[in-house]
Amino acid sequence: MRQTSQQEVLDEKNMIEITSIDRSVLLMKAHSYLEQRDYVNAMISIVRAERAGGDEELNNKIGLLKNDIVERLNARAIYERESIHVGKGLEVPLKYMVFYTDDEVIYPAFNVPVRFEVAKGKAQITERGFTNTTGVAKCEVLKIAELDGDEVIITADVDLEIDGTSFTISKLQRNFTLHRIGMKERTISFVIFEQNIDEITHNSGSGKIIERFFIDNGYSVLQGLHEDDKEAFMDAYNGEEESINAYGSILDSSFIALAYIESEISSKVMEEFYFARSNIFITIIDSATNEMLFNTTVKDVKGAGNTESKAGRQAISTATEELIEKLKEEIHALERGG
Repeated sequence: MRQTSQQEVLDEKNMIEITSIDRSVLLMKAHSYLEQRDYVNAMISIVRAERAGGDEELNNKIGLLKNDIVERLNARAIYERESIHVGKGLEVPLKYMVFYTDDEVIYPAFNVPVRFEVAKGKAQITERGFTNTTGVAKCEVLKIAELDGDEVIITADVDLEIDGTSFTISKLQRNFTLHRIGMKERTISFVIFEQNIDEITHNSGSGKIIERFFIDNGYSVLQGLHEDDKEAFMDAYNGEEESINAYGSILDSSFIALAYIESEISSKVMEEFYFARSNIFITIIDSATNEMLFNTTVKDVKGAGNTESKAGRQAISTATEELIEKLKEEIHALERGG
């Protein structure tokens, strides 16, 4: 004779745990919860009734109500377009809204348990939450640890616990796709300071050539400015926040590029023949964070001419050419830095 296993006994007990009367009560409770706009308990009641099994007529009623609830529930992923950076979190939390539609009226679903999970990349986040009275659950992205293809994807699900097991509704899953917004997708303005030989101050044309290089390489370069105040410029170049913020308020760009151009006479070999040298320094700063993203220099580039002005111009011209060649090699690093 075949012996009944302990597991079969347990399964049988589970099958008869909820009677038809109990299931009818659960169905009535689900309707009652819906009238109170308590969609969580309505869903829990109807799923418990469905799991119990029973006669076909009652099954149909339970199935119809469950399908109707699921059909009327919906969700939205709400988040601001914010560039992500490894080692940093987001300033604004992700928002997952759950709502219920009845006769074209939208009702927020409150007290809904929500699970957030990192599906792509690596990040430290708040993984659990509940919707508030406006139907919104928030996820704090505390730290981005690793990007996958320049992005991180976080999923949000309604996650009900019913009789010790998890129940999710696939149609309510939403993705938050966070990605690093490249510098080319934002704006940049140049602040140019020139300290040149008197005859060519503010007239070297080097700043315009540098701006043109960025434009030709797909960057959105907005109107910048020529700075006369060396102290203010150097304060910003050296990372002084007040000076950076002052430029930021004037230029209203995502990035500020500070370009320092100088030339000076280095020697006079003979009558009417001069040597000059030029230096160009560029640093690019994120206007929102005051963080330096990129820095490059060319130094001690020489020029010669039969006047001080010609020697200085040649030095600046050659320095600018060297800088452009250097930028061609470094521009990919610049884009990654954005």
